[in-house]
Amino acid sequence: MKLMKLFLPMLAIAMLATGCTKEYVTREYNTYGAQIKTFQFNITPSEWQRNEGVNLPGSNNYLYCTKNISEIDQYVFDQGTVQAFAWNVYDPSTNTGAWNTLPFIYPLEIMEQDDMGNINTFVIPENLRFEWELGKVTFIIQDLDGFDPENMVSTISIKVCITSNM
Repeated sequence: MKLMKLFLPMLAIAMLATGCTKEYVTREYNTYGAQIKTFQFNITPSEWQRNEGVNLPGSNNYLYCTKNISEIDQYVFDQGTVQAFAWNVYDPSTNTGAWNTLPFIYPLEIMEQDDMGNINTFVIPENLRFEWELGKVTFIIQDLDGFDPENMVSTISIKVCITSNM
């Protein structure tokens, strides 16, 4: 019996050790490298166009601005990618901010005066996103509840990066 208690674990170890084979995994690496092209746009308030749907929640009301980028060609369309970022200033006194990947919830600060003459300040969240197709990119600002977004009152800096393997 003692021999059986010693034999069975040794047999199990021997079977496990001989049942394993070493596998060699090869990885494919792109030897050409990625090509990145960057474009920066400063979109002024007058460049935004309004697409007006029915003024109801969830309707198709938004602001948009289209920029032509001839570098978004068929090869980029099939093999590459386009990313966009918006510059958001966190501290206007020092112009400190960061690039934010789109889509981005843009904090639009609104000031209104009530009937008593008091000025109320509040922030309306606007969704800033983008779409791209051959030769162009379109930036879209849409109110989160589907109503008309507020008119833009400041310039927005946007960076577009096109990545492809050439």
